[in-house]
Amino acid sequence: MALELQLDHQDHKKVEDFIARSPEGLSAITLHPKAAANQLGAAEAARDAGLEVLYDPRTERLEHHGYTLKGLPGYTGTPYDLSLLAASLDRRQQLVDAVLEATPSAVTIVTPPHFLARDSRTSHLNLALAEATKLSTDTRVRPVLMLRARFNAADATKLAAEYAAAGFDEIELRFTPLGSEDDGIPKIRATFSIADTFRAAGLRVVLGRSGNVGQTAFALGHVDAYSMGIGQMEHVDHAGDISRQKQKPKVDEAGNKIKGGGVWQGVYIPGLAATLSMKRARALLGHSDVRTKLLCRIDHCANSLMGPVTDYRSHYLHSRAAEAARLLATPTAWRGKVETDRLQRALELRDLVNARYRADAEPILKTRTLQSLVDGIEEERAAVA
Repeated sequence: MALELQLDHQDHKKVEDFIARSPEGLSAITLHPKAAANQLGAAEAARDAGLEVLYDPRTERLEHHGYTLKGLPGYTGTPYDLSLLAASLDRRQQLVDAVLEATPSAVTIVTPPHFLARDSRTSHLNLALAEATKLSTDTRVRPVLMLRARFNAADATKLAAEYAAAGFDEIELRFTPLGSEDDGIPKIRATFSIADTFRAAGLRVVLGRSGNVGQTAFALGHVDAYSMGIGQMEHVDHAGDISRQKQKPKVDEAGNKIKGGGVWQGVYIPGLAATLSMKRARALLGHSDVRTKLLCRIDHCANSLMGPVTDYRSHYLHSRAAEAARLLATPTAWRGKVETDRLQRALELRDLVNARYRADAEPILKTRTLQSLVDGIEEERAAVA
């Protein structure tokens, strides 16, 4: 068990083909709440390969107004009042029923409705929704618990015990904000510590949408798996998500919605441990000074000078899965060393790109999160030496 993939609208065909060929390193896929009907082929391929299939209802967004919410299970057009939801068993059951009705039959693990746990009431609301879901289906249930990045440690210990007492043996933790390129070591420590708390309570822990932080947490044994999207969803920023959903769609003079600038094409560069824009990735891969340090040698990329940008989704899949598979193939005691080497190389290469191969208009490649992860690994290795 290692890497879980969260699908966006247009990822399913690439994911289906990839899983059918080589699912090594992957443990699950999660279907998109609005596109799941088109992703059943990927779900079938995942089940045939022995992977789990989930469906994320994204109900945490329904607490707020927004222009992108139609189609989410439980959406009524009116933001949910969590105080009313906490006080009413019937209201909670209605939301649970809406999520279960929307969950495809191909799913092997059900995700209950959930909201940001910001205090005791919302924390226990999430637990109540998870328990109601567990009682309403015969399929395995894995709650999602979205927490503030600096969530109180004592409260986390109580919550972990309560989830275990309720009969849950697995949970997905999402910390917000976490996983950007500017996370300091105190936040990393707090994340790993809370994950340890839930594992100590007997729960299998997945660190959701966590990118490099999740991969390092897995390498160090703080979590059992980690998830991300394909070229995106490598971090959690709940406040940012809510802000974006509140932005009115742009319309023309006739009142017709203006389509956006296209799908974000996130190109993962393993050497940098970073996902870049298509434009920036293309420029770096085209530079003869550094291209050999950035190239991918897996699958179709081995036979292409510009493989990562030629088919960025397939490249993302095989490069991220290869990193997970490499950790799985490494004895547990040595995984921290393997991860340290990866991050150190990425730090050195980021410094090189920033110093010599960055256009004036491009932002620097930040190094704070990677350095925090390296420092965290060294702290833990020193502690057990």
